[in-house]
Amino acid sequence: MRAVTIAAYGGREQLAVTEVADPEPAPGEVVVRIAAAALNRMDTFIRQGLTGPGVRQPRALPHVLGAEGAGTVVDVGTADTDLAVGDRVVLYPGLHCGRCKYCRRGQHSRCAHYGIRGEDAWGTQCELVAVPATDVLRIPDDVTFEEAAAAPVGYTTSWTMLVTAGRLRPGERVLVVGASGGVAIAAMQIAAHSGAQVLATTRDPEKARRLAELPFVHQVIDGAAPGWCKEVLAATDAEGVDVVVDSVGAPTWRDSIRSLAQGGRLVVCGATGGDTPDVSIRELYQSHRQIIGGPFGGWDDFQRAMEFMFRTGASPLVHAALPFEEIAEAHRIIEEGEHIGKVVVRPS
Repeated sequence: MRAVTIAAYGGREQLAVTEVADPEPAPGEVVVRIAAAALNRMDTFIRQGLTGPGVRQPRALPHVLGAEGAGTVVDVGTADTDLAVGDRVVLYPGLHCGRCKYCRRGQHSRCAHYGIRGEDAWGTQCELVAVPATDVLRIPDDVTFEEAAAAPVGYTTSWTMLVTAGRLRPGERVLVVGASGGVAIAAMQIAAHSGAQVLATTRDPEKARRLAELPFVHQVIDGAAPGWCKEVLAATDAEGVDVVVDSVGAPTWRDSIRSLAQGGRLVVCGATGGDTPDVSIRELYQSHRQIIGGPFGGWDDFQRAMEFMFRTGASPLVHAALPFEEIAEAHRIIEEGEHIGKVVVRPS
């Protein structure tokens, strides 16, 4: 089968579409023919040889990239499942043991063996994938493969941050910092559908214009302005927001914390700009503020997030859908920050 692979770490020139062996499903696995696979910033980090804390380096090369995918079941093997050949499905990106207390609770991302497809094992940017039948969810006929593939990481992470960990309540104000990627768009949609007032920051004037046109965004804040928290306070009658979603990290945390109302929550899923922020502890405890970690969630969060998408009609913004052969262009779009929403690649 054809797959997007890296045979060495480095720049975009290391990306290639090559022939690799078809997957051999293990007991309990089904085979899915991928129709669309979405990219994340993680793909660019892996290509460069950067890893998370649980990854053993060096990773065996060549390696197939991609955490997210959607397609059609083509083989159910010996799996004890109600899935059938021809079912349209989306894949849960997490890897897990399936046996520990966390897996039994549906909290798979807390499993000691937790990993991410495409990082800790071969990913979805290929024609065929063998996955546990328990990691497959049917999608409605009115959801495209591109939309489904673009949803799991963004929607599951946002659901975990805002709903499971952040305890979002109707009528609250939510600020999304650096609002351009899949997680940010999903967070704004989930917040808006929950009855929250949504504010967003961006440093890019063109992105600010495009964000302001989205029906679920109440106001766009200039994230390039020094002390932009003052604009947030001005927009909220000096009260601040109840929840800040920040995956940027060090460059934005000070303003993010100062944008919080009394008792506000800063929910965090990443630190693309750096992970050692300069913050004032007094600004936290004296205002009853909280910092809450909300990384990618378990199967329960994934299922609830996808059901939210199917039920409400919310869908990811697909910035570009490109063939496998244009994978270097897909990486360029993400690395240069041109996108609002997700970048998707397709086998054909």
